[in-house]
Amino acid sequence: MTTIVTRAGKGSPLTNNEVDTNFTNLNDAKIETITSTNGSVLITGTGSARNLSVIANGGGGSAVSYYLNGGTNQGSFSGNTYYEISRTAVLGVDANFTISADGYIAQFITDANDPSLLSIPAGNWNFELWFQASAVGGSPSFYVELYKYDGTTFTLISTGSGNPEAIDGGTNTDLYFTALAVPQTTLAVTDRLAIRVYVTHSGRTITLHTQANNLCEIKTTFSTGLTALNGLTAQVQGFTTGTSGSDFNISSVTDVHTFNLPSASASVRGALTSADWTTFNGKVASVSGTSPVVSSGGTTPAISLASGYGDTLNPYASKTANFVLAAPTGASGVPVFRAVVAADIPTLNQNTTGTADNVTGVVAPANGGTGLTSPGTAGNVLSSNGTAWVSSAPAASGATVAKAAAFAIIFGY
Repeated sequence: MTTIVTRAGKGSPLTNNEVDTNFTNLNDAKIETITSTNGSVLITGTGSARNLSVIANGGGGSAVSYYLNGGTNQGSFSGNTYYEISRTAVLGVDANFTISADGYIAQFITDANDPSLLSIPAGNWNFELWFQASAVGGSPSFYVELYKYDGTTFTLISTGSGNPEAIDGGTNTDLYFTALAVPQTTLAVTDRLAIRVYVTHSGRTITLHTQANNLCEIKTTFSTGLTALNGLTAQVQGFTTGTSGSDFNISSVTDVHTFNLPSASASVRGALTSADWTTFNGKVASVSGTSPVVSSGGTTPAISLASGYGDTLNPYASKTANFVLAAPTGASGVPVFRAVVAADIPTLNQNTTGTADNVTGVVAPANGGTGLTSPGTAGNVLSSNGTAWVSSAPAASGATVAKAAAFAIIFGY
C-alpha cells in the first residue's frame, strides 16, 4: 500500500519534501490498465493488482444527480423558504446562504412532479456541499435531512444528525462530503423531495455556497435507465401473464405489466386452447365418395354423380326423346329410361277390346253405347222399350217418323 502524507487541518500546506515523496509514491503505484470481465474490474499497474467487483444499479443506467440551485426561490412551505433542487445545474452567479447560530442554513425542494416516481430504491445518497467558515478553529459541523412532500406534509426519510461532518477548512471555500442511508421508500407520483441543511456554527459565521463554480450535487439511488414504461414510473418493474379480457391486452398497475392473452371463443379473440386444438386437429382430412357419388378427394373436394348413372339415378341428364323412367319390361329391377310398351298401360274398367285407337265389341247403354251388335235393317230406327235400345222399322204415324228421324240424326243411323 502506498503512503501519502496529508495534514489533519484543511488548508495546511505540505513541505516540499513531503510533496516530492507523495509524487514518488503515487508514481510507483500508478494504474496502467483497467479491464472489465463478467462484472468485475481488474486494475493493474506497477503496484499491486486489485480486483474490484462492480455493483450493478438495480434500475439500469447511471445514478440520477440533483443540484442545489440557491438562486431559484420555490416559495414558502410550512413557514420556511425553499430553494430549487433540480437535475439541471445553474452555472450563473453564486447563490450563498449564511448563518451565525445553530440551525437550518437552507432548505431545498424539487420542482412539482419531480421525481415523478413511485419509490426510492434503498441505498446511499451522497451529498457534495461547499462550505466556508468566518474563522479557523472551533468545531463547526453540518448534516443533511431528506424529506418527501405530498403537497401538505413533509415526511422525514433519512437524517444525518447522528453523524455530522466537520467544517474544518477554516476560511477556505472547500468541498465537503456526507452520505445518507436511504431506505426503500414508497412515493406518490406527485410527491416532491426536500433537503434541509443543519449547521452547528461553533461561534463562527458559516456560509453555504451554491451555483457557479460551487455546484452542490446530490447523487441519488434513482436510475437514468428507465423513467416510464406504459405509464408506470417505478424504477424496478416486472412482467407477468394473464388471461383476462376479450382480446389481447396489457394491464400495467403499480410496477407490474400483465400481458393478457384470453382463450378464444365465439365472442373472444384470443389463443387456441389445448381442447380446441384437439378438436380442430381431429377434423376430416379427406372426403371420399361411394358410388354413385364421386369425390375429387382432399379437404375441399368436388362432389358429383358418376357419369354412368345418368339413366337411373340422375333423371335430369339428357335422355332419348319419348322415353320414360320405368322398371324393366315384364320384370322387377332398377328403373331405366325406355320406350312405353302395351304392358305399361293398365286395363280400363269397361267392356272394350282392341287397340287404343280402335274400340270393338258391344258397348252397354250404361257405358254410353246401344247394347246392340249391329244397327239392324236399313231404315230402322232406335227406340227404347224402357230397358234397352231396339232397332226396328219406323211407325207409320207422323210422330213416329219424326222421332225416328231424330234418333237417326242423334246416333248416326
